[in-house]
Amino acid sequence: MLYRDSTVENRARRAFLRSSFLSASLVCGGELSYAAAGKNDASRHPLHRQGEVRKLKLANDRTGEVLETVYWRNYQYVADNVGQLNYFMRDFHADKSYLMDLKLYDFLYKLQQSLETTEHIHVLSAYRTPGTNSELRKQSIETAVRSFHMKGQAVDFYIPGVDLNVVQKTARSLVMGGVGYYPSAGFVHIDTGFARHWKKA
Repeated sequence: MLYRDSTVENRARRAFLRSSFLSASLVCGGELSYAAAGKNDASRHPLHRQGEVRKLKLANDRTGEVLETVYWRNYQYVADNVGQLNYFMRDFHADKSYLMDLKLYDFLYKLQQSLETTEHIHVLSAYRTPGTNSELRKQSIETAVRSFHMKGQAVDFYIPGVDLNVVQKTARSLVMGGVGYYPSAGFVHIDTGFARHWKKA
């Protein structure tokens, strides 16, 4: 459930996200093919355990929104709730949503489970439009020209009460994508690119 003043809800955008979710998600990693193929095929996938329910607890430091939602159950992604996640992860500068890579949500979920935390994951940056990314590059050369944020494949975050070093080490151990450690800035970056890691003081 997304908590915020109801006036911020954009029904048209959410309707679009719901209607386009099934087709576009195949481009964002193809994981829906397991759900579409049926329970037997899905149950053989190493990430899909029998009876598993995946829930994310998120807080957006930029918008003040809080979201707790089950995005996966019965061997498939829950389209409406994934639509909420996509809106939550929007570029708040441009107020633009994007069809995020489903693997990014699984990365966050696996990290949340591995850390055994009940705290919300605090999101600082997720999707970025090319315009926003360009503006950020003017402020810092550390912002990548071809950032995974622009592809809906990355998120910068921290978890209250959990040491950042522990977070990045745990994320690296999952081998689910890239992990950036930014201790001075106070966040960890993860993305669904190839497995790699780096540290920026």
